[in-house]
Amino acid sequence: MARPLVEERFPHGQEPPPLVASRTAVDAWMEHDFKFAGSRVKRRTVACVVVGIFALTPLFLISRPIIQVDSNTLNQVEPDIGGTGSMLLLLATLSITPLVTLTRSHWFVPLRRWFGIVLAVTATTDAIVGGLTSSFAGGFIGHLTGHTFLLAGLLMVMIMAPLAFTSNNRAQRALGKYWKPLQRLTYVVWALLFIHLALLEGFGFQHGTNGPSAQLDQNPVMHQRLYQLAACSLPLLLLRMPPVKRWVDTKQREGRQRLVYLAFVPLAALFILSYAFIINELMFKGISAFREQPVNG
Repeated sequence: MARPLVEERFPHGQEPPPLVASRTAVDAWMEHDFKFAGSRVKRRTVACVVVGIFALTPLFLISRPIIQVDSNTLNQVEPDIGGTGSMLLLLATLSITPLVTLTRSHWFVPLRRWFGIVLAVTATTDAIVGGLTSSFAGGFIGHLTGHTFLLAGLLMVMIMAPLAFTSNNRAQRALGKYWKPLQRLTYVVWALLFIHLALLEGFGFQHGTNGPSAQLDQNPVMHQRLYQLAACSLPLLLLRMPPVKRWVDTKQREGRQRLVYLAFVPLAALFILSYAFIINELMFKGISAFREQPVNG
């Protein structure tokens, strides 16, 4: 269980400084370095690299049909791979702040910027490939704007571009007080993703199946991306609400971190289960795309 390295006592009625300033035992352990290939490397750096490399999975899975210009594979499953991968990356980006709230650890915070950049690249690749290979009428522009759900997706990509370009220290210094409001446009992307999936999937009640359920488990409800997004978003939204954050902060100050974890176990289980279904969708179609044997189910 993460805890501050040093417990400080304060006079009655006087509150300690914010927990954000404290460093947990996990953060302290991650700050230690070790020798690798003649250089000193921090454990935090290695951990972030190991976790962050998985963000490249959607791009890797679709790379082979793109390089070989396999329009048949791209037309059948690329939208699912690019869209599902983008949803996974957006949720991963949005998960960083709630994880800090719950654990008080900060070693993984740099992953937020990395996930956001790879998200923008993945979503842009999805839009470009979709515009070039889609079977919808209207040419490149029509492929991106010919339906309301496509227009919502295009708006997401357009918002992600400035977010990715300004997700660095130089842009933060240049934009000053305007940097943080600009980065909050991520929440607009989050809302647009709900709109995009609601329009795409008929609010979860379209005919047929969505995802690999037809081939695997005959359970189309659990493969509705709109439901998956809602289930993953619930804990992320709750942990951003001021009353919930205050409650967590209070219990942590009282040294009751275990109670905080226990309270959020059901929500964590919901998130993990739903996130696993989204990963299943990505890997099932992604591997078939990489093998250039598309399965569109």
